[in-house]
Amino acid sequence: MSTEARFLSEPGPMGLFTRLTRVGLLLDGFQHRTLDPFGLRFIDFSVLRVLQLTGSPYRASAGELSEVVLRSSGGMTQILDRLEQLGFVQRVTDPNDRRKVLAELTDDGLATAKRASASYARERRRILKSLSTADIERIDAAIRLLLEAFTAAATCEPA
Repeated sequence: MSTEARFLSEPGPMGLFTRLTRVGLLLDGFQHRTLDPFGLRFIDFSVLRVLQLTGSPYRASAGELSEVVLRSSGGMTQILDRLEQLGFVQRVTDPNDRRKVLAELTDDGLATAKRASASYARERRRILKSLSTADIERIDAAIRLLLEAFTAAATCEPA
């Protein structure tokens, strides 16, 4: 009997969480392979991508970034400090409200975001190449349901 058959085929919720944990570990490895060459953690990449997706001038407040990437304000400050030290973002005064500060991609940050995104996309295509479009849609639908369950549980009292 194979290791997979012995340990990864358990039915029901326990098996589901075992397989989810394994997918999480493999996903973590995927993220390291694609982002370590750029000196980025996945959360750093996420912030750079969000800033990139805002369009020129590639700016957002720390609060907006925190909301999108699910980090506390203190956690976001640490991430922005790290990205600023790397030269990927700079803090600028909000032109609409001088009391506010925005995070803005630098030219190097935008170039790094683009290169890291290309690396991430190549590896993602390699991993998913054996799946059909229908397979990906079914998996995505199931993950969305699970995400909704986790989100709903996070807003409830623990059991």
